[in-house]
Amino acid sequence: MNILCILISSFLCILCFPKFSLWWISFVALIPFFFALENAKTSLKQIFYGILWSVFFGCGMGYWVYSTLINYYEVPFAKAVLFFILCLICPIILIYGSFTFFYRFLYKDSLFFYALVVPSVWVLAEYLKELIPFMIPWGGLGYALIPFSGFIQIADIVGAYGVTFIVVMVNSLLWCFLHRMRTIRTSGGANKILLPLILSFLLIAIPVIYGKYKLNAMNNVIGNLYEENHDTHAVLIQGNFSLKERWSGMGFYHRVSRYLEMTGKGKDIGERVIIWPETTLNSSSKLNDKLFMEMMRFIGKNSLLISGGLKQDKDAGDVYNCAYFISGQGHLSRYDKHILLPYSETSPLIDLLDTYYSAPSEFKPGKTTVSIKTPIGRVGTSICFEILYPGFVRRSVKDGAQYLVNISNDSWFGDSPMPYAHLDGSRMRAIENRRFLLRASNSGISAIISPVGKIIRQSRLFVQQRVDGKFVKLDQMSFYTKYGNLVLYGAILFLLIVLIQMIIKD
Repeated sequence: MNILCILISSFLCILCFPKFSLWWISFVALIPFFFALENAKTSLKQIFYGILWSVFFGCGMGYWVYSTLINYYEVPFAKAVLFFILCLICPIILIYGSFTFFYRFLYKDSLFFYALVVPSVWVLAEYLKELIPFMIPWGGLGYALIPFSGFIQIADIVGAYGVTFIVVMVNSLLWCFLHRMRTIRTSGGANKILLPLILSFLLIAIPVIYGKYKLNAMNNVIGNLYEENHDTHAVLIQGNFSLKERWSGMGFYHRVSRYLEMTGKGKDIGERVIIWPETTLNSSSKLNDKLFMEMMRFIGKNSLLISGGLKQDKDAGDVYNCAYFISGQGHLSRYDKHILLPYSETSPLIDLLDTYYSAPSEFKPGKTTVSIKTPIGRVGTSICFEILYPGFVRRSVKDGAQYLVNISNDSWFGDSPMPYAHLDGSRMRAIENRRFLLRASNSGISAIISPVGKIIRQSRLFVQQRVDGKFVKLDQMSFYTKYGNLVLYGAILFLLIVLIQMIIKD
């Protein structure tokens, strides 16, 4: 029975995310998991259930990694299986295995435990994904609520971890209610039984009420700026060149010409921002002043082109994954990627992946400023998976970024849930910081995202496509941008209270 509950819970959690996106399940998906944990008769069994849940959840969420290794990296079968187990499943076991251990260690049949301790342990365990170099912070339950636009607006106060905290708290309180219903004769009265249910209702209702208010307020602010003609034209270019075309060393000028053709000349037009995907300008030896000057003349004086590219330090031999800021007014600046993708751009533990054509196997982490000043406002830029790091993107907005840009290449993942999950990460960052976000990906999904997380325009997967739309630059900072992940400090405080109580009783 317990193992069946573990399987059901992990399956329900998977259904919460793309491509299913059954967000409402997230409020009950963990209940069978908690049932199994509390029904376990020994600590060993409880830890086993935690590991089992991690394996099921990891395989269901990350199966695309195996396909990517076989079809795109062209890794042999045995090596792909080894990578999948060591670099995906084992880290997930570490995260949720830790949660299971502390669930057992701190357990107490009290409202304080279910309402605050359980979600605190969960979000702190998930925060480890940001801290440990061989992990990526994806798969948090808070992201499953992105389609629930009324609820998710509270992220501008509590951030993604705060949303996850609320979702886990609802699950935990509902389990507390069901648990007490089972023991109604000894639980002490109806008020004690119903309180977890009432709290669960309020935890959903209050964010929805706030969300409706915030949606109206933000839409009014943005609408007024549009009416006052403070908008800027955004052009996203999705080239959809295959990985072999991009890294075989052939056709660099052909690809650049195609991007310029899709962009269009910038004569007699208003202010516009053009976004090209990650590593478009990927041949350092061919990037020179003459090429940049030709691109500046082509796009026009009122345009800013932000393009992914590579930069090589010839003296040190270091290679940077970067974004070039090419202004029609003759300005050229650069952002170097700070957070490198484990096992693809850097090898934190072991090197399991081979070099892919001329693609560098190792990059150097950048040290450039997190927001870039341009003739068309200050820009907070992230490259690929950097968008999944809330604190990193928040820093760029706190540093003055008026809009956000994410350039990526998701073609590695095929038509899997990952491009959609990556897009949801971008939507969460837009809501947290109340900024427009312009996202260009080589094969999609490219999108213009509003500060309330709404997709204004988006491309289809695996097509050459140009996406046009309007956005406005914003200066006001959200509560989350100003103060960050206060929920994590709260989680630490709640756990300290429990630990102090345990020490005093002993």
